[in-house]
Amino acid sequence: MAWPAPDVKDWQRFAKEEWHKRNSDARMVLNPLQEQALWAGIVKEKNSEAARLESPRQRLAAIAMEAHRLICSYAPQYLNPKVRSTWQQDAGAFSDWLTAFDEECRSRECVGSARLALELTSALEMDSSRREALLLAGFDRILPAQANLFRAWGLWSEVENGEPAGEVSFFEADDTREELAACALWCRGELEANPEKRLLVMTQNAAAQRGEIERALLRYAIPAGSISAGAPLFEFSLGVPLAQTALGRGALLTLQWLGEAITENEMDWLFSTGQIATNDAEASALTACMRELRRLDLQQTEWTLTQWMAQRKADLLLPVAWIRRLTETKRELEERVRSTRRPMDWAELAQKLLELAGWPGGRALGSEEFQVTERLKGVMEECAALGFDGRRISWRDFLSDLKRAADQALFAPQSKDAPILIAGPAETAGLTVDGIWFLGASEDAWPAAGEMHPFLPINVQREARMPHARAQFDWELAQAMTARLLTSAPIVNFSYARQGDDVEARPSRVIASIAGTARPLPAKLRTRDDSEAATEAWTDESQVPFPGGRVRGGSSVLTAQSQCPFKAFAGARLGADKWDP
Repeated sequence: MAWPAPDVKDWQRFAKEEWHKRNSDARMVLNPLQEQALWAGIVKEKNSEAARLESPRQRLAAIAMEAHRLICSYAPQYLNPKVRSTWQQDAGAFSDWLTAFDEECRSRECVGSARLALELTSALEMDSSRREALLLAGFDRILPAQANLFRAWGLWSEVENGEPAGEVSFFEADDTREELAACALWCRGELEANPEKRLLVMTQNAAAQRGEIERALLRYAIPAGSISAGAPLFEFSLGVPLAQTALGRGALLTLQWLGEAITENEMDWLFSTGQIATNDAEASALTACMRELRRLDLQQTEWTLTQWMAQRKADLLLPVAWIRRLTETKRELEERVRSTRRPMDWAELAQKLLELAGWPGGRALGSEEFQVTERLKGVMEECAALGFDGRRISWRDFLSDLKRAADQALFAPQSKDAPILIAGPAETAGLTVDGIWFLGASEDAWPAAGEMHPFLPINVQREARMPHARAQFDWELAQAMTARLLTSAPIVNFSYARQGDDVEARPSRVIASIAGTARPLPAKLRTRDDSEAATEAWTDESQVPFPGGRVRGGSSVLTAQSQCPFKAFAGARLGADKWDP
């Protein structure tokens, strides 16, 4: 009450809440899954050759959604079908889909999230009441739809940039490994000087480099005595797909196995995690049964749950309680799977099946694992909302929707205020820290390259200045984001690797125009002294005696030799073809 917190909202939330305040009808705002389902239905109805299979159809729907979003954000005049009358080929097909999408939204009384800003602008223009001033933070560029909305709102301004960085450097590393190590050593030095510092590591390729970045930071960046036991050293701002988390993958495999076959290696993984075992004894019994099957050479490429419980040795090795529990769970599914149902019914059944099967196992969940289970419940609720149009689907279709939703949903654990944050350039808008290291500042990566949208005419994209329509547009955005970075911290380092992915890279001209020519890494940021020999000579005098006589294996030794020399040596000479010993 004494000091009210500012009402800070992201762009999407702001537009949605203000639209709801002024919306006089009862239209529903589609969530991304609902909107993609609507587009997929339209693509299928238009008899596209590429839309006969589910996966290509969903891909086309996602591309169409993106084209719709670009039109709403950059060129809303093309929402009028008459203005699109000259569009041909792929653009003409998309124009027909967009007309059908508008008709579907009108008939179902719903609206896509990309339209909210446009409708809100119209509502604000007819509302003459006084509104509080808006303060914008972190907008690297204001899109035409946003600019129109802000003008209709009235008073608004942008947060002023801070002082430019006093120390700006541009480093050149031999390869990506050396670049990551240098960044980690710099982080360590900064935290040893002041443990209270907050550092930002930026990269365009955080998802692909996640493992490499983690290893480099864990190896080189831990300051001596600066980080208390158990406290995280770093965290990623961008999460990973929910389907790639251990519990997310385990839940999807469990639901799939109840109705159809899964591969043997997927079973191995599921058993090793203990997610369908209520105790350690059950988990050990499941893995022991798999070992026995392989000893008897009874392994298969795929297993259904029924085949697994009916195979030889199952009655001796599998726990009776586990068989009874999974049989009851499978029977629960089979009683309902014969007919189509509402997505809401399938979502409720999916949660019940996981509970009956014993997922996520008998052990206590940690904080991050509990957050994964809650995120999965939220995704199931989003899939349940696919019944907004009254559709009834099969269990297989619902499971396909759930897998796709889990692949699209990102999971990031709750922030623990780690001193090092790893993020992408766009995610750091509005953020201020004590120091920044920008990885991968090569000519190919910065400005970020991309392709023009395949469903929109080239001249439309260029006139509206859409992303990647011209190289100049990407250059200007990169310049704006770089200028913003230089006011976000007193120390800003850029770096790039000369050698990466078997090709030579050149420094980014955007960075070079600001930070000067890239220079070699200083000695304090190198992990080894280049003057010392990197190769150590060593003579291997050990020998494995050749037994003589007839060689075991026959032609299979030659086959193994062609696949891998060590495989042939291990099997024929070391006798390592049997795994039990």
